[in-house]
Amino acid sequence: MTTAENTLTPDSLPLAVLARASWSAASDERPPNLPGFTASPFAPIIAHVADLCLKERYKEPPVPPERAEWTAMVLVSQLGDMATEAAVVESVDKGTKASPLLFFQSVPSAVLGVVSARWNLGGAVITISPAGDPLTEAMDLAQLLIEDGSAKDVLLVLVELAVREGLPNHASALLVSAEELP
Repeated sequence: MTTAENTLTPDSLPLAVLARASWSAASDERPPNLPGFTASPFAPIIAHVADLCLKERYKEPPVPPERAEWTAMVLVSQLGDMATEAAVVESVDKGTKASPLLFFQSVPSAVLGVVSARWNLGGAVITISPAGDPLTEAMDLAQLLIEDGSAKDVLLVLVELAVREGLPNHASALLVSAEELP
């Protein structure tokens, strides 16, 4: 996880944390396969940690309509889906035609669409690749979405695939709100 994520506590966050979840490849739990996404664990990890977070708050889909329509999603990844990108590069290097499922640029918004459909969310869908601290930039964006009336709640999903041997893929999700809900 990020440094800021380890140092920020719910009391020090500018928004109320309604639910949280995390996942790491170091755990025994494997994200379920996600139909339509191949060659990379990126999308299944995102869907899995988002589901874990939303289940903590709502138990099962869908989110109640009065919250669902105003729940935005923000995906945060500094490096993105490097595994699918590598599969595309390998295909090009071999001179073979790349599968349309390997258009790694569309994976972030496509997987958020899957989560949105599963939970009946109607808010904005945004993906960012922050230059600074991922959690800080995600919280700043969530605050802006809430302040400008675009959302009441924001599901933040932070995910990074391992970039070196020995480092696990990892992800975390926070459902945040300006309102302290029961």
